[in-house]
Amino acid sequence: MDILGEILKQVLEGAAQQQTPQPQPQQRAPQAQPQQRAPQAPGQRGPQGMPSPDDLSEIFKQIFGGGTAEKLPEVVKQFEEKGLREEVDSWVRTGPNKPVDRRQIEDVFGQRELDEIAGQRNIDRERLAEVLSRYIPKIIDELTPAGQMQARR
Repeated sequence: MDILGEILKQVLEGAAQQQTPQPQPQQRAPQAQPQQRAPQAPGQRGPQGMPSPDDLSEIFKQIFGGGTAEKLPEVVKQFEEKGLREEVDSWVRTGPNKPVDRRQIEDVFGQRELDEIAGQRNIDRERLAEVLSRYIPKIIDELTPAGQMQARR
């Protein structure tokens, strides 16, 4: 069961819908030639320098311990140990999620780990930290739908 993959798909689709501007018909200019997009090679960046969806999926599986998110308790503990208990509690509980920024992500995971993850995917470490700061709260929120972490067997 790849619960993390399903959650990531939902989170990314939601983010894409929020970022996609809705075209207004009266502002559209006719195009002489249809624009063609080049196919995206594996590992190629997504929009606005984002890691590709495949890269993001692999990064989050690496962080959370595969598709079943086995490392969720360890990830939560990392945030708590860096003084972010209030933020993590907001992600786990129901209600709005408190944000974290790039520097807090760098503090939690450490520059070495982020450099390693970024290097494997040819992504800038700072950009990776920004992306993680945006998605980790949402992913932890989705992994804890009842407002608490599931007990591990």
